[in-house]
Formats: sequence, structure tokens, C-alpha cells
Amino acid sequence: MMITVDEITPDQWSHPDKEGELKKQGHIVKNWKKRWFRIQKDMLFYFKEQNDPRPIGVVPLRMCRVSVNNNIGKQCCFELVSPRIDKTFYIQANNQDEMNVWIKAVEKGSEYSSVGTPFNLKHIVHVDFNSATGFSGLPKEWEVILKTNNVSKAEVLDKPNEWLSVLEFQAGRTAADGKPGPSSALPDESNQTINDLVNREDPTKIYKNMTKIGEGAAGEVFVATSSKTTKRVAIKKIEINNDNAKLLVTEIAIMKTSQHDNIVSYIDSYIVNDRELWVAMEFMGGGCLTDILEAFNNIKMTEPQIAYVLRETLRSLQYIHSLHRIHRDIKSDNILLSSDGAVKIADFGYAAQLTQKQQKRNTVVGTPYWMAPELIRGHDYGIKVDIWSLGIMMMEMAEGEPPYMDFPPLRALFLITTKGIPPLKEQSKWSKDFNDFFNKCLDINVQTRPDAATLLRHPFLDKACDGNQFKPLIQLSRESS
Repeated sequence: MMITVDEITPDQWSHPDKEGELKKQGHIVKNWKKRWFRIQKDMLFYFKEQNDPRPIGVVPLRMCRVSVNNNIGKQCCFELVSPRIDKTFYIQANNQDEMNVWIKAVEKGSEYSSVGTPFNLKHIVHVDFNSATGFSGLPKEWEVILKTNNVSKAEVLDKPNEWLSVLEFQAGRTAADGKPGPSSALPDESNQTINDLVNREDPTKIYKNMTKIGEGAAGEVFVATSSKTTKRVAIKKIEINNDNAKLLVTEIAIMKTSQHDNIVSYIDSYIVNDRELWVAMEFMGGGCLTDILEAFNNIKMTEPQIAYVLRETLRSLQYIHSLHRIHRDIKSDNILLSSDGAVKIADFGYAAQLTQKQQKRNTVVGTPYWMAPELIRGHDYGIKVDIWSLGIMMMEMAEGEPPYMDFPPLRALFLITTKGIPPLKEQSKWSKDFNDFFNKCLDINVQTRPDAATLLRHPFLDKACDGNQFKPLIQLSRESS
């Protein structure tokens, strides 16, 4: 949830719990400058000078992570990750003792809010929880979200913490299609720019006979013929803007270094007219798994066919996870099929690169109905969110759609976090191994939810058919469309 200095008022920093001069690294130009910092409750403000009337920046501390960082060539530095604005700050103290005091102050700010006592949810308006009436003082847009989703006071009183976490999540997303909004961009982890990663050639001279085949939230997709290889390729065209620039850098960098038989091959990328990114990829002539599921009334996948898709997807996930990466958007739309029945993962737009210092994340991204509970709640999470999403995709293949699709996103998210996933409608229809595999993927306990390597040894996958036996489904879905 983005917060600007124009939205805050002096009473929010006029009685600081901690203040002093520190150095901060710039986000654009990576230089270090002295700034005056103030922490008040769950907010950190920084000023150009101590007596300036207004801060030049504000950092919400609620649910933030702070740790010592000695890997950027500076002594007495700490790293502050604020998930509310999806930014990482590097701050330097004058000595070790001062750094430790500031870290404790930040940690106190991160734990400041709790339901049951007044707390600053939006950091602009104060929200209280009243045991007689539910929430009071909610931002208007949050009240609208509750009303449009028909959430009653009784429901709020029953599970206030859960509704609050879901409200915070939903407020940061676009209401139209449940996709993450601009605030979900990944933290900038390198100094690379899009220009460092693209090919300087003119793609309009390389790719001919371009025909539009699809359109999504990120942009349009075309099929074209490469004049270099005479092969057909898929080209995704994305408009570049301030909101998605970092995300695109991450996506291209990860695609370039992800080479596996079950991952759609990256060919090259280009910038056209200084504002449009063209990403050329392997063309998958069989469409996506969703095309088959949309014909669910006429086409039912068998256990061997479901096992085949799961096995091929898990092979790609095992590879991705071995590189300390998370895909974060596993669903039928992102499983592409070749005309000969091959199954490959696509769309690394929300993928994340984990590092040794950051083995888990808490940025909320993905598509609501496929999301793991720990991700929705804003907890730290790791590679096992992909396993949960795989389980939801298994339910898609068995029943035609993910659970709670009849509910609006807000209520669906609440149900996922409080009730988990409902059992399969025709549980007895499926084999014991099928049900066991399904339940293991959707284990709410992250510690006992298996990883990709473990699931690849599950006996259910022994039933998997091969590509030739899966290929007829692709033809059937085309005939049904």
C-alpha cells in the first residue's frame, strides 16, 4: 500500500520514539547521504535536515524485516525491508552500538499494531476494534470492500485478525481482475536495467507475419516467423512504465537463466520505440491447460493425464527451486502445451530470486484463488507456496476450476486462510494415491507440506501417461472451442 509524504500530517512525527542522524543509500543513484530519521509508533520518517518542516520519505514499519548487512561494503549497516511499499532500504549508523539501538527501535515499530487496541492500519487514519460493533474508523475504500462482499459484523467479530489481514491484502490489488497492483513490484536486487538485458537489434526486421493470438494483463501476445530460423515464435509485447520496470528486469533475468525441458524457452528481448518491450519465446502450439479445462463439460481428464501434467510441472518446479527461485503464479493459465503434448511452465512475471541473506519473502503476489495461506497472511514464505498452487491446479483438473470461484476474491481469501481448501466433490471417484497426493500439496502446515523432489517420488505419479496419450486432449479442446 503506497504512502506518500503528501498524505501524512505533522502529528505523525512530532513526538518521536527515536530520532537521529544516519546515512541512507539512494534507490536510484546508489550514493550515501546523511538524513535525519524519526521513528514514531509504526512509522519511520526521514528528513533532508533535522529542522525541515516535512520529511522527504516515509517507511511503514508494520510487518517489516530488519537485519545487519555487511555485504554492501559499509560497516554498521542494516537492511530494512518494508512489505507495505515493497522497498528495501540500506541504512548506516555511526557505530555498532548505535546500529543495534536503531534495529531494536525498528523491530519495536514492526510489532506495534495489534487487533484489540487502537492501531494505525493505513498509517493515516486510526482504526479501532470494538467488540460490540466490529471495526471502526476504517478507510472508506475498505468499508466499500466489506459491503460489496456482503461481510457482516458477526463475521468480523468472529475472526477480526483474519478479516484485517485479508482487507490489507485486497486493498493493495486491483479490483477488476484480482491481479496484483503496481505496489507488488519485486524489490530491486541488482543494478541492472532493461537496457542491460535486451538485444539492440530491430525486431521488426527479424520477425515477420505477426498475428495476435492472445491478450492478458501484462500485454498482448503474437505469433510470428523468425527470419533467422524460419521457425514460429511467440512474442509478448509489454508497455514499459515506472510501475513495471523493475518487475520486467527480474522476469527477463530469470527467463534468461532458466533452461529446462519443462520451461518455455526464452529467445531474446528488445525495446521498440523506447517504450515497448518485446519478449520472444518458444511458440507452444497447443495453447494452455486452461483451454482444456474450459471445455470441462465435454472433456474430463483421467488420473494418468492429470498425473502427467503434475509430473512435468513438478520437474520444472524442482529445477526452479534448486536455483533458489519461486514462481509464485502456478495455475492452469501458465501451463503451456506443445502440439505434440509437451507440458511447460511459462510467465515468470512474479518469480522471485531468493538469496542467502533472504531465504524467505513476504511480498504478496500471485492470483488469489491459487494462493497459499501463509502468503495471504503476509507471513514469510518460501518455495512451498508453489506446491500449494500446484494442489489448487490439481483441483482445477479434477473439477474444472479452483475452489471458492463462486465467491468474490475477498471472501475466497478469507476462506482459504480460515478453512483451508474444501474436499473434492467426488472424493470417492479418485484413487487413494490421487487423494493422498492432493492432500499433501494442500497441507496448511508449511513444515509438513512436501517439496517438489519429494512429490516426484509419490506413487500417484507412477500412473502418468506420456505426451502421445495426452495429445488427444489438446485436439478435443480445439474442437470444443
